[in-house]
Amino acid sequence: MAHYEFQGSTVPIVRFTQIGSTNAEGMARLARNETFPVWLVADIQTAGRGRRGRPWTSELGNLFATLVLPNPAPVANLAQLCFVAGLALRDAVLAAAPQIRPDALKLKWPNDLLLDGGKVAGILVEGGTDPSGRPAAVIGFGVNCLHHPEDLPYRATSLEESGAPTAPDRLLEALDLAMAVRLNQWNAGAGFPVIRTDWMRHALGMGDQVSVRIGEREVVGRFENIDTRGAMMLRRKDGIAEIITAGDVSLGKSD
Repeated sequence: MAHYEFQGSTVPIVRFTQIGSTNAEGMARLARNETFPVWLVADIQTAGRGRRGRPWTSELGNLFATLVLPNPAPVANLAQLCFVAGLALRDAVLAAAPQIRPDALKLKWPNDLLLDGGKVAGILVEGGTDPSGRPAAVIGFGVNCLHHPEDLPYRATSLEESGAPTAPDRLLEALDLAMAVRLNQWNAGAGFPVIRTDWMRHALGMGDQVSVRIGEREVVGRFENIDTRGAMMLRRKDGIAEIITAGDVSLGKSD
């Protein structure tokens, strides 16, 4: 069962004009044994990070927010929060920018949100235990509201570019409520089957051939499923099912 119930706007918000990283600040708060959920929101990040420590471009006018979750679930279930957060972010974008078509928003395994094929947001979940040994996690959201980076090996976009201008605070308000709904639905992991089914309904490439880059190795196959831990289940051409826990996904076979 859940360790606490989320009531949306009852989660306090701490704002920063500028900070290194909202996720790093969240982890520091957990290390100090803080025991209540809180949103950390920054206008600008100077050391924003994506998955695997990659830099995250942080320009004024975009949303940079981290939800700090002390004791949200058993440690074994913390990785599921990536899928909870992905669904909540999709819900929030549709609520804050209703002019966006629902079928234009796709969830890319494991932690990106795409709008008309371009990356509009990324999610970074970090977790472990606090000094008292309790499970703890932070969920970082970076959303391209006004700007998007140009110098990337993949296409990025913003809500502004897509004709759906949305203020970061309006999106945060919607995200706060959406996270409350999805966290209660998840129920510390007991409700993950429902989260998993819903996530797969909106997943990019589900049932299609994808390629996954894992370091120097590339795996190509049909994206069949995600398992109960959230790992990708890929059916290779030789018929073998491969379980993938981390990697960079693209549609089709790369050259």
